[in-house]
Amino acid sequence: MSTAAHDGRSVRRRPGRPRGQDSAVVREAALRAAIDLIARQGFAATSMAQVAAAAGISPSGLAHHFSSKKALLGAVLDHRDAADSDPRAAFGDGPWADFEHLTHVAQLNQGRRQLVHLYTTMIGEAATAEHPAHEWMLGHYSVVVGMLVDGIRAAQREGHVRADAPAERIARTTVALMDGLQVQWLLDPEIDMGAAMAEHVEELKQKWSTAGA
Repeated sequence: MSTAAHDGRSVRRRPGRPRGQDSAVVREAALRAAIDLIARQGFAATSMAQVAAAAGISPSGLAHHFSSKKALLGAVLDHRDAADSDPRAAFGDGPWADFEHLTHVAQLNQGRRQLVHLYTTMIGEAATAEHPAHEWMLGHYSVVVGMLVDGIRAAQREGHVRADAPAERIARTTVALMDGLQVQWLLDPEIDMGAAMAEHVEELKQKWSTAGA
């Protein structure tokens, strides 16, 4: 994907371009540059000056959009989350719909190496409580695991999933599998993350669905 973050060209306003549009282009270039740098060298080793240079803008131009390095990281993580925000409704209301959604995300991730690299880098760094992304990562896992747990428990109440299914353990194991697959895929792109997740979800269905589900 060719952007100012990769080809080194400055982002300058052409005659006739609205300033609002110009501002959005500059912000997007800065985000892409930050994603690339943080994914490759980590947050601590990435400076605002490096991001500005990679985006082809001045340090003051970067500061206009992101007042601090922490603010920039927050925007980067929000951008990463937005990439996974496909409508949940597209997967219906079946007992395993949330798990099928994760399978879809895994399939999409095979075309988003930079974002996967960013995410796996953040997992390692954010384990330290002092890291700026620590709270974000805790919240991320809480939301994803909670979504899966709620889905299983709702299906249990409706009689679609066995009452003895350990909802939280199933949810955390599924998230751990997805995270582990992303690391392995970065090392070996031949791994099919979508297929592996789909197989896992099918095994869950076979083991925990009730006879009529």
